[in-house]
Amino acid sequence: MSATVSSSKNRLLRGLSREDYRSLAPHMKRVSLSLDNVLVEQNVANNYVYFPLAGLISVHTVFTDHVSLDMVGKEGMVGIFVAADVKAPHARITVQGSGSAMRVTAKKFRVLAHRSGSLQRHMHRYTCQMLQHSAQTSRCNGLHPVEARLARCLLETSDRGGSHELRVTHELLAAAMGARRTNVTVAANALRDRKLIDYTRGRLRIIDRPGLIKVACACYGAIAAREESQRR
Repeated sequence: MSATVSSSKNRLLRGLSREDYRSLAPHMKRVSLSLDNVLVEQNVANNYVYFPLAGLISVHTVFTDHVSLDMVGKEGMVGIFVAADVKAPHARITVQGSGSAMRVTAKKFRVLAHRSGSLQRHMHRYTCQMLQHSAQTSRCNGLHPVEARLARCLLETSDRGGSHELRVTHELLAAAMGARRTNVTVAANALRDRKLIDYTRGRLRIIDRPGLIKVACACYGAIAAREESQRR
């Protein structure tokens, strides 16, 4: 049975075997995540892999007709594509909420991942979780009302960032939800009128989390339950 690294605030690092963590630890450096810092530019070779300890990182993936947005916090990592030798990702990655992360060079991470079968399996498992989450949210965006999807999106973002205070705009939320900005604004106003959230100038605060959970579609509970079972 793998020994966990209980001292780390990052869930992925905690899940590594003691051997894998010891091989990775000497090459990791704790760095600050400053608001709006660009960690990776689209189609530019990536030099680092990040394991967030606190804060929030946004991943903007550009398609021909739209931009999708994913949020990564202390549950995951940024740079999973590095293990597959994808050096220039088709995404722009920025700091959405200030905090800190453990950072390792992409070159060293590739070497360690290729050397360790268990580290590769751990990264592949995380990739599968990301794909499952993407499939769930894609189905959610096609089936559920905007207000329920917005509640789910806000709860997930809060969970990943570890805070009820979120720095998000309606444009960012629209990209994350696959919705029109005007529809997101209408839904956000409805949630604010019910005193579940409050927001002003790109800053949003969850006031009533239990109430927001009641509004959210069943996808939020399903995603949370699946992620919890995969951590065991």
